[in-house]
Amino acid sequence: MNISQNLEAWEALVLTAKTGNVSKTALLLDMDIPKVSRLISSLEKELGYELLDKSKRPFKPTKKCEIIVSLAEPILKSFRQMLDFSRGVAPKCLIRIGSPIEIMQEFYSQKLLAYSRTHPTVSFEVVPEAGPDALMNDEADILVVNKKLTDETNFVVRPFMQTSTPVLCSPEYLRRYGLPRTVDNLKKHTGLLLKTKTHLLTRFLYKGSQQSNLLQWKTLFLTHDQLAIKRLLLNHQGITTDLYFGHVLEEIKNGDLVPILPGWERSPWIMSLVTRRDRDLENSELRKFADWWAQSEADSALDRVVKGRRIIEQAQRNAAELFESLPFS
Repeated sequence: MNISQNLEAWEALVLTAKTGNVSKTALLLDMDIPKVSRLISSLEKELGYELLDKSKRPFKPTKKCEIIVSLAEPILKSFRQMLDFSRGVAPKCLIRIGSPIEIMQEFYSQKLLAYSRTHPTVSFEVVPEAGPDALMNDEADILVVNKKLTDETNFVVRPFMQTSTPVLCSPEYLRRYGLPRTVDNLKKHTGLLLKTKTHLLTRFLYKGSQQSNLLQWKTLFLTHDQLAIKRLLLNHQGITTDLYFGHVLEEIKNGDLVPILPGWERSPWIMSLVTRRDRDLENSELRKFADWWAQSEADSALDRVVKGRRIIEQAQRNAAELFESLPFS
């Protein structure tokens, strides 16, 4: 059989054209990485032209490939539906995910939709941010958590990222209210802080192994939504210790937000996926998805952290000249 008659090959091509990454395609299709590469290379050989520009990372589809993908997608979808029908009504698996809403919006939604398309029996429901009790009370199947659990006895924990957050504000805020020279000077400023069911108020900052005094603020604004903090920062309303830099990399790069108090950061975000141990053992679809998501996020998060740290370091160097022109608070 010619490779162009192999539906697996077209699945591999369509997904890789979208993900730009053979490893991610392999995870989505539950296939070995070498097999994905082999299928795509065989298609290119049979067709007589390149389908992916592999000189760039992520891979980019060629113009011909973009047309092929637009034609192939509805055919592949119809074929999957035909298989489901011919096999009878396939059992459905609903996976309920508890996650900070801004992370779901910014980073996860498209990834979950892509997984659903390649795993038609799996669907997702996002539930309000929840703690481990939601797993034990059968209100959620998997959690995205940003700190280490105090008791992991009944859970399977899949870590995928650890990173911290610098202290951020806008240059205009500093011009209006002055530059805090020390952590203790924050008591003269407005703090924009995160407080949720799973995240208690940030009380200290850290510089290596050194811990600051208890944080004090002139005025406090508390919210469960990091994107609300972002909007307030860009409107020059205060200083935050709690905004994950992945939400504002472009703003930091462009100088709309600046890191202050160099070296001082809040305690690290320790990001993990958590499932209930007994459900993880008995539900193969949940376990398969959790394994895939943890690996996929580990790869994506590493890229974000490396890129983010470079941008923050450059922003700190750029801010030195700005700081010289500002009044101290």
